[in-house]
Amino acid sequence: MLNRLLPIIAPILIFFSLELFFFKPSFIYFIFIFLILVIGGATWKIIGKGLIDIAARWLYLLTPLAFLTSGVMFLTLLERAWAFHLLAFALATFCGVFLENIFVYIYQHAKYQANSLENISNYLNLAAMFLFNASLFGFSVFLNVALWKLSLISFVFTFILTFQTIWINKINLRAAPLQISTLCLVLFELFWAVSFLPTAFYVNGLIIAISFYLMNNLMRLHLLGSLNKKIVRRYFVICGAIIFLVLITAQWI
Repeated sequence: MLNRLLPIIAPILIFFSLELFFFKPSFIYFIFIFLILVIGGATWKIIGKGLIDIAARWLYLLTPLAFLTSGVMFLTLLERAWAFHLLAFALATFCGVFLENIFVYIYQHAKYQANSLENISNYLNLAAMFLFNASLFGFSVFLNVALWKLSLISFVFTFILTFQTIWINKINLRAAPLQISTLCLVLFELFWAVSFLPTAFYVNGLIIAISFYLMNNLMRLHLLGSLNKKIVRRYFVICGAIIFLVLITAQWI
C-alpha cells in the first residue's frame, strides 16, 4: 500500500520542502539533505525486493538524485518568484513521474509500456545536464569559483549520467569505455570553450545540454547497432538549428 502512495507522497514532500527553501533560504542544507532522503528513500522502498542486484538499485537512484540536486542548485540562482515556484513544481512532478514508472515496471509490468523507464530517465538526465551546468556557469559568475574546478565537476557529472544512460538502455558497459570517455572529454573541453562566450549562464548550460543530447543519443544508437547516416544527419540538423536559434536570440553581455 505504501509503495503505491509513494509516487504521490514524495512529490508533495519535495514541493513543500522547496517552497520552504523559498521562504527560508538559510535552511538550504537541512532541506537539501531532507530532499535526498525523500527521493532516495522513496526510490529504494518502491524497488524493494523487485531487484536483487544491489548495484542496480544504486544505478536507478542516479537519475532522480542528479535531477533533484541540479534543480536545487539552479533554484539558488533564480531571482523571480514565479520562476522559482514553477521550477519547484516541475522538479516535484517529474520526480513523481519517475517513481510511478518504477512502480509500474516492478509491480504492474503488464501495464508497463516498453521503454518508458528508459525514456523518462533519458529526459531527466538531459534536464539535469542543463540545470547542473547552467548552475556551474552561474557559480562562476556570481561566486567567482575557479573555472578549472567547475570543469572537473562537470566532467564527473557527465560521466555519471552517461554511465547511467548506457546502463538503463541495457547496453553492455564493457563495450562502451572508449565512447563514454570520448563523450566526457569532448564535453569537458566544450565547457571550457563555452565559458568564454559573453552569454548568460542559462544559455551556456543549454548549449552543453544540447551537445550532450546529440552525442549521447548518437553513442547510444551506435552501441545498439541502429545508427545510420540519415539519423546522424537528422540529429545534427535539429541540434545545430536549436543551438543557432539560442545564440541569435540570446542576450549577449
